[in-house]
Amino acid sequence: MEKWLNSWSLGLDAHLGDFERLKEAGFRGIEVLAEQRKAADYLEFAHRSGFNVGLHLPFHDLNLASPDSVVYERTFSILTDWIKRLADYGGTHATFHGGYAWFSEEKHACLERVTERILRLDQVAKPYGIDLLLENLIPDHLNYCHQVASNLDEWLDLIKNTQVKACLDTGHLNLMGNELEEAIDRLGASLGALHLSENDGKADLHLLPGDGNQFTKNAGEYLINHRFNGQVIYEINPYKYSLQQIINHQSNTKSVLT
Repeated sequence: MEKWLNSWSLGLDAHLGDFERLKEAGFRGIEVLAEQRKAADYLEFAHRSGFNVGLHLPFHDLNLASPDSVVYERTFSILTDWIKRLADYGGTHATFHGGYAWFSEEKHACLERVTERILRLDQVAKPYGIDLLLENLIPDHLNYCHQVASNLDEWLDLIKNTQVKACLDTGHLNLMGNELEEAIDRLGASLGALHLSENDGKADLHLLPGDGNQFTKNAGEYLINHRFNGQVIYEINPYKYSLQQIINHQSNTKSVLT
């Protein structure tokens, strides 16, 4: 297993020296959040600091599941550009969200669209040796729209039907209502990476492990038992924790990577 950090945790104005501090602290890779203002700079800083690099593709205003063809083609174009940029830096994976249905009633048609579009995006990524990682999302409990994929069976079906891998977000899984060991077991060899954070079981707070409801307490044991050798990516709230607090935590705690 490799210990990584998602660049969201660095905040909006990190500089090269911050990346060098992370390298000295033992982090092996950086997953750059493409929506950050300095995402292109962060890719360069990570590369110059000797990190392995990955990418979290943009998603907030880009809906891969959209029934609107103009929205979808714009989404596909931007995601494709980012995948190519990642390839220029020798990147290994691109985490992505499956999007959302405009209305929960169109869930079935939405899932058919998403399946086809993941397959198309994978055709872009594969020649560059980049793995696409589909992340699990938080369900809409109001049942107004539908997040893809926000239940375990749906997530597993999409992975099986597209042959991409999974990025298991522990904070999201906690709010989905599934047990961590069950998810790791059912994902099996499809598990490509882990987004590591905790919360209180009510909101996606992105707390350091140990500061929430202990959902990730036995994560290391589960991952070792399943011979997981991918990336464990700390995805920690930069508005609650300083970079030094994150460094101190991973240096001192007996967490999943120690």
